[in-house]
Amino acid sequence: MTVFKSLLLISSAGSAMMIAAASAPAQETESEQGPETTAAPIETITVTARRRAETLVSVPVVVSVLDQDALDRNRADDLSAIGELTPTVVVGAYKSNGGGSIAIRGISSPANQTGFEQAVSVAIDGVQTSDGRITQAGFFDLQQVEVMKGPQALFFGKNSPAGVISIQSAGPTEEFYAQAGGSYEFVGDEATLDGVVSGPLNDIFAARVAVRYRHLEGWLRNTAQPIGNPFYSPASGAPAGAAQLPGASNSRPGEEELLGRLTVTADFTENFDANFKIFASSGEGSGPGVGTQNIGPCTGPNPRVYGVADPFGECSADRNTTIGDLPDAVASTMGGYRGDGAPYDELDIVTGALDLNWRFGDLTLASTTGYNRSEYEFLSGLDQTTYSQLAFYNLQTNEEVSQEFRLSSDFAGPLNFMVGAYFQATELFTTNDTKLNDGFYNAASGRFVTYQDLAVQEGDTASVFAQGIWDITDTVELSGGLRWTHETKDFVKENLYGVGGFATQDTEFPGSDTPGELQGRFEDDNVSPEITLTWRPDSNRTFFVGYKTGYKSGGFGLTSPMQTGTRLTDVAFGPETAEGFEAGAKGVFLDGTVQLNAAVFAYDFDDLQVNTYDPARVAYTINNAGSVRQRGIEIDGVWNPTENLSLRGAIAYVNAEFQNFTGQCYSYAFPTGTTRDTAVPPPNCSFVNDSALTLQQDFDGRAPARAPEWAGNAGFTYDMPVGAFDLAINGDAFYSGEYFASEAMAPSSLQESFWRLNAGLNLSPRDGDWTVQLIGRNLTDEYYLQYAADRTGGASVPGAIGEQRAVVSRGREVALQFTKTF
Repeated sequence: MTVFKSLLLISSAGSAMMIAAASAPAQETESEQGPETTAAPIETITVTARRRAETLVSVPVVVSVLDQDALDRNRADDLSAIGELTPTVVVGAYKSNGGGSIAIRGISSPANQTGFEQAVSVAIDGVQTSDGRITQAGFFDLQQVEVMKGPQALFFGKNSPAGVISIQSAGPTEEFYAQAGGSYEFVGDEATLDGVVSGPLNDIFAARVAVRYRHLEGWLRNTAQPIGNPFYSPASGAPAGAAQLPGASNSRPGEEELLGRLTVTADFTENFDANFKIFASSGEGSGPGVGTQNIGPCTGPNPRVYGVADPFGECSADRNTTIGDLPDAVASTMGGYRGDGAPYDELDIVTGALDLNWRFGDLTLASTTGYNRSEYEFLSGLDQTTYSQLAFYNLQTNEEVSQEFRLSSDFAGPLNFMVGAYFQATELFTTNDTKLNDGFYNAASGRFVTYQDLAVQEGDTASVFAQGIWDITDTVELSGGLRWTHETKDFVKENLYGVGGFATQDTEFPGSDTPGELQGRFEDDNVSPEITLTWRPDSNRTFFVGYKTGYKSGGFGLTSPMQTGTRLTDVAFGPETAEGFEAGAKGVFLDGTVQLNAAVFAYDFDDLQVNTYDPARVAYTINNAGSVRQRGIEIDGVWNPTENLSLRGAIAYVNAEFQNFTGQCYSYAFPTGTTRDTAVPPPNCSFVNDSALTLQQDFDGRAPARAPEWAGNAGFTYDMPVGAFDLAINGDAFYSGEYFASEAMAPSSLQESFWRLNAGLNLSPRDGDWTVQLIGRNLTDEYYLQYAADRTGGASVPGAIGEQRAVVSRGREVALQFTKTF
């Protein structure tokens, strides 16, 4: 731990020195700096936060930038790892249902509901998606990532009230370029191979091809062991093969992934160019059940499902998880059966973008055609126990086709503009074969499943947007605009098979014209304006204040089980909106060696979309919270005191609180025989009335899930010559304050404050044709909660709070990487 503490002290000292530098005069002579050191100017960073190229110091937007060097030295190759590098960003890849959750400044959307779109959208090479499944995708060969915080309604499609993560992949090079590399991570036994070929094809066309293969043996350990099935009921006629549970056939769940990208650019004329990118990935894993862990609270040392203890499971966040294979006699009766009951999952993603740009004098017409498609299929137990009583076969596809046009001006006069239109068509499809308990065998159908459902949601979005920019003086700019959006979603769900209350094939649902179908339509219009006043006293300083709004459409929850008593209001949710103010200051000081960015913000989010699980109804409760009041401040900066040393740091304070919101309590089981007169509610919960045992929870004054009050980081990079080689040393410390990982704020989902530490060494010869890197991530070995929710089957012990499942971060990683350039 001595090395860790030393690096932490160095990083913290670097931040202090950076802040001290900011208070120094803007101009300083070489003699005043001292004869021993020569400071290096900070490289100019170009961003596209307003869909045009601007420098980071001049753009009036709160944006954090991760360049290629920052991504490489931290081995950030998925959204979770990328999010770890920016304060207040928390990303959890929740493999089932909604696919994942992305939070910025404590605002996010739940991951355990298919149908929720994320409050933070992701733009991949200019094509936007708010599908949570993107959190599971791998990324590589990137040029830059921009994290824009706060509402971004004007420039990025739709559904970005909390922010946008813009990912830009590397483009073709002007000369032939080839690179090959590989890495090996020792803790998880993870091998990665990369290859890139890039360059001009002729005077018009250039291309870049990048390929990656990754195989992870597994950083988790599945502790499930063979055991007799306590839920087996021979009286039901269930086959004898279901009497014994096989445990885990793979005690070390891993994954395999193949990714590729093709980029082609064309400069047809001086005034017309095109850029085409297509990215595809295909991955296989050991099922979504191992993607989460049981974090308790448990009655005794072991978790329970339907009251039965699992002797092989545990209740803490670590490198252990517990998911048993399904007996072949059970798995063979379910969809997705592949010859045995071993859990599996497959994810295929395709993303494409075609950019066309025409220039007519001072006008530019840009067209962006986008395509996103994800297909996810799995068969797995999902109750985090050896018993795997809750098990699913799920097939889910999400397809998005979009088209955007933008006409922008670059007049020499004081007035300029951008106008545009955006269209998107989506189709979300999901079907589930769901088993709740092996004791529910239906001899007539020969099935263990309780229900098989099918749900489809089709959506259409049309929006127009416009922005005007007025240079009031040479240093003062006023910009304002708005986006009008019209969105419709058509929803239909049915149970193809069901027993008991799930036998809905002949149910006449109110408002539906077909028996057995739950039908709904969402339609809404929204206008989101924004206005910003910017003062740039010189090219090195920018001050701005802005009023901004955001919008995320409503829709329907496709995950909620459908029963005869289900109503459309149980699965429908309305839109959420945001509005508020932000002010920022940016500057470059000390002859370009120090750059500082600071921002304060005050936003109100209305009707935040929330979702919790109700074990009594075997259903999710979907509704809109009253409002969230968000206030905060962020500061980040970089200082290059010498040519060899670079220091960086960031700190953020966010106070986010619910207002006017009473929602569902976390899961809790009352003791048998409890009456309303004798019942005592669990902590922070109360009863909805004087007669029922139904619980509620007052969220007023409490922070939303995944909303740390304080977050920050500090780090350094030091370059030094070693003979004929260059050696670079880097270290970064990251801090997060405490937060609840679950929307229901169950006590066990409280993630206490923690530190993470990344560090690395980079060795290369002077000619730079090869590089060897030793990369350490999360060297403090923190297993922190990225997302949590009530666990099905975990609320069965009388008088006990229901157990929780959670997405837990990967622990320590130590990787050796080699790259060769040709």
